Amino acid sequence: VYSLVPESVRVEVKGKRPDGVTAKDMMLAILRTPYVADGHAIGKMVEYCGEAVRELSIDERATMTNMAAEVGAFSGIVIPDEKAVEFMVNERGMDPAKAKAYCEGLVSDPGAEYCHEIIIDAEALEPLVALPGDPGNGLEISKLEADVRIDIAYGGSCTAGKKEDMDMYAEVLIAGLERGERVAEDVEFWIQFGSQEVKEYCREKGYLEVFEKAGAQVIEPSCGACINAGPGISRSPDQVSVSAINRNFPGRSGTGQMYLASPLTVAASALAGKIVAYEG
Repeated sequence: VYSLVPESVRVEVKGKRPDGVTAKDMMLAILRTPYVADGHAIGKMVEYCGEAVRELSIDERATMTNMAAEVGAFSGIVIPDEKAVEFMVNERGMDPAKAKAYCEGLVSDPGAEYCHEIIIDAEALEPLVALPGDPGNGLEISKLEADVRIDIAYGGSCTAGKKEDMDMYAEVLIAGLERGERVAEDVEFWIQFGSQEVKEYCREKGYLEVFEKAGAQVIEPSCGACINAGPGISRSPDQVSVSAINRNFPGRSGTGQMYLASPLTVAASALAGKIVAYEG
């Protein structure tokens, strides 16, 4: 039995991200490029690189590698660096020397050839959503033609249930509480922990109290709305959701219309009752 080594696609995100632009926004920008949207990246290896990628935390990098599936890729990788080593040592208890050795060789050769290269200008990015129906339907929130009222906001899943995602939900809700705001009337805001470790992290940081005061409801770790299961799914075709999960194919998370967005956008929209970008 043999298998062919997949061809590699290089995705470079150049420059610095503006405030409020997250890894999810970067992915929505990548997914709408013609090469990806037309299916040419299917079965390829995707290598994410560039200044904007290097500046990301490990949790945010994981958002990008997780969403290699939406690219259609065989897999996705961010070249490991000192941040990756520190993560394995501090978060996984790995011996520093072993962690460094683990990362050796996980880098492209100088002058490596790629079947295609995609370049994204991070400095030109702004918060995006993916319009209902496909993750590749990326559009800047500022370009939405009219207010998009929402019934459900959902933060969680393997894409957006990590510690740093919880930091983002909490940041927005804390700012809202300071302004006297809570989750908008008639809007359900569900936050699902990615693991028991993440839940405990939220407990230690005081986020559980923040979520409760703001009117968000929490869900125990598991697969949930992203597989059309449990709280957070739409229950009728006329319901509108904004979600931090990875894909919004029809029926993926209920029968309604679902917009994909970053954790910052999801939390800000829950407070506003409509899709808005976070202006922290």
